[in-house]
Amino acid sequence: MLIYGEEGPRKEAETEYMDRVLNQEILRRLDELTQLQKLTPHGRRAIIALLDLLEGEYGVVLSAGQAFMFISHLTETFRRMDQGEPLGLMEASAAGQIRSFGGSGIVDQMVKDYSRITGIQFPHSEEEYLKMYLSSLLCYGGNE
Repeated sequence: MLIYGEEGPRKEAETEYMDRVLNQEILRRLDELTQLQKLTPHGRRAIIALLDLLEGEYGVVLSAGQAFMFISHLTETFRRMDQGEPLGLMEASAAGQIRSFGGSGIVDQMVKDYSRITGIQFPHSEEEYLKMYLSSLLCYGGNE
């Protein structure tokens, strides 16, 4: 398993789910973040892979606004990982929200699939926040 930011033999796998055309606004936002060096090219590919996975495998279609918020979240996650500043573990009550959304099983699978496709190994704390974010997308309008 690769740690975020490392390049490795998974380039081919990173494009496995990138066959669909993403919203041009979303691609422009990713390009802007990459040009501003707030997002690495590897991070850009990883975000595209996740958006593609969500839509193609799980039927979760994000509006441009939802995607922009998610992209901001992931950009900050990757920045922290690049700088070795992962978040502290979330409190048990916050982690329990994942289960209360009823999406724990599917969300766990989404994160496993994402890690398999991209080769990114998230620190436990970052993975928990990603799961909470994915759970909220499933419950509050990730299928518009």
